[in-house]
Amino acid sequence: MNIEENRISDLNIYLTRMQRSILDKMFFIDKVFEPFENIVDFGCANGELIKAMLPMFPDYKYIGYDISSDMIAAAKENVSEAEFYSSWEDIHIPFENSLLNISSTIHEVYSYGSEEDINVFWERVLKSGFRYIAIRDMMFTQAQQRPADPEQLQKVRSSAYGVWLEDFEKVWGEIKDQKQLVHFLLKYKYTQNWEREVRENYFPISVEQLMECIPDTYRVVYKETFTLPYIAWQLRKDFGFTPKEHTHIKLILEKR
Repeated sequence: MNIEENRISDLNIYLTRMQRSILDKMFFIDKVFEPFENIVDFGCANGELIKAMLPMFPDYKYIGYDISSDMIAAAKENVSEAEFYSSWEDIHIPFENSLLNISSTIHEVYSYGSEEDINVFWERVLKSGFRYIAIRDMMFTQAQQRPADPEQLQKVRSSAYGVWLEDFEKVWGEIKDQKQLVHFLLKYKYTQNWEREVRENYFPISVEQLMECIPDTYRVVYKETFTLPYIAWQLRKDFGFTPKEHTHIKLILEKR
């Protein structure tokens, strides 16, 4: 995975955006009950999630992992009480006593990684033996797929954001189905890093495909598909509608 090619042009805006959903990213903490000792935040960025959880749940050991050495440097400065690594092989904890948290990371692995990167990612996630795996990401369901809602699409085209829709279609093709319309509606506000965002695939796999990846060694103990309240509010404000389709998933797997 080439980090330099995919560097974020405005890092402060990117990190501020991530911080808005910190509370939602902690969704797993009151839904896991078997004891464990470590929380590994995969794709930890500058460590804001760990920083938020530490004072509330101080009994865990926190480890952050990110492939970006710049992010790891920022995380170490931001949260001195935790451990941070840019090399997976340097993490030496008993995974069987750990929870792996993967928030807003799957779509980035698919967007910027090679096929080998994707295989290595799933190998680390599903075959390392973690006690719990918590997943939160943008994801569409095949069951929700249908032709694009013509009224919604027209409202977007005729809005002040229509020019960004045209730019989106240059990359992804003319919007014909609801999945692609919702894809645009999740990213149209992020114009500060637009060159990166417009090409990033928010829906590389479906909920159904994710569920098919889960090995028999894990059971699903929590599953929720939903739309973030902030996104629903923003779409009502800008376009006067909120799509019926869910845009995100929360999933918790427990080792059998």
